[in-house]
Amino acid sequence: MVPDYLPVSIINQSATAAETTVSGYMDTLGYDYIHFNILQRATVVTSPLTGLRVREDDTVPTAFTDMSAIAALTGAAATSTSAGFVLPTNNSVVDNMYHLALDLRGRKRYIGVDMVPTTSGWCSVNALLFRGEEGANAKISVDATLTTTVGQLRLDHRA
Repeated sequence: MVPDYLPVSIINQSATAAETTVSGYMDTLGYDYIHFNILQRATVVTSPLTGLRVREDDTVPTAFTDMSAIAALTGAAATSTSAGFVLPTNNSVVDNMYHLALDLRGRKRYIGVDMVPTTSGWCSVNALLFRGEEGANAKISVDATLTTTVGQLRLDHRA
């Protein structure tokens, strides 16, 4: 059986400058599980991302920094009470892919991702929403607001 899911593009192939935060969020109302695919194009520098965070909020954020970071899904140079995993070194030859999964039950309604590349390049964040109340073909509410001008939020709706 193929699981029922809805693909969503949170950050769609954004060109980023070094040390610039790229972010996006979506409304996950009616879904129980999310899987993120985070892509950073290969760069000549092997330094890891400066930051990678999954955040949440109960109301539509006016700025992405209004959302609370989920410590278990925050990457940093070392683990701590505010960072749940160590960001790996980037590959300078092939694209770098990160996979994060989150059980949405008991979480806040709006979930977002922000990433800070060490060097300029391209990045994107896609997500798969699973276990929807009405199935993947149901329309969901998507609030498209980004904190940078280089990204966008696009809903890819399966028919």
